[in-house]
Amino acid sequence: MEQSKIDAMMEGRTLTKENIYNMYQMVRNASDTEEKKNVMKHSVFFVGQLPLRENHVVDVAKTERILNTAMPLEEIGESMQYLLDGLATQTLLIKKEDGSYEVNTKYEKTVIKARKIARAYQLEQEKAREETLPKAKKMYQMGTKYYHSGQYTEAAACFLNAVEMADHRMACYSLAMMYKEGKGVDMSLSEALYYARKAIVQGGVIAEPLEREILLAMGSAD
Repeated sequence: MEQSKIDAMMEGRTLTKENIYNMYQMVRNASDTEEKKNVMKHSVFFVGQLPLRENHVVDVAKTERILNTAMPLEEIGESMQYLLDGLATQTLLIKKEDGSYEVNTKYEKTVIKARKIARAYQLEQEKAREETLPKAKKMYQMGTKYYHSGQYTEAAACFLNAVEMADHRMACYSLAMMYKEGKGVDMSLSEALYYARKAIVQGGVIAEPLEREILLAMGSAD
């Protein structure tokens, strides 16, 4: 599928705070049959981006990670409610008695198509990042040298540049550690969690134990 077509189809249908809220409002305000059909077509793209476990069950933890890379931690709960409840209202998702959500297999073929488009969109974004990856790697390596020499402010700046260039996962992981420990940056558990999750979403499995540590520390601080 041509990239211009993918962009057009995904416009306003990606998992960002504004788009999710707009989708929810559309769901709530749809009255006649034709409006409901239009909202259904729009919303199915959101389902196509949701990480799933076995039996089509939505992986809530992974969904939270994805959302946290697009919005602050304190806004995730509300956005998750808008996203999951909105899709369940349309029966694209089914809310089970235990509170979990699963994809309604009645619309499975439609969701599969949307998932293919969402994956194509993701791959195109990854391709764009790959073009800047060599520069990001050099910036990450420079940050590592600064870090090991105790120049934490300079290291943090380099890691941040590497993230901005190409969402470099190890730079994300390094920033998460620095925010957790307050090295080179003001200590912030929410920022640490943000970068740890960003690393995980980019495939950095190494950040998963760090994510757990941060969440534990946040729980202790409450």
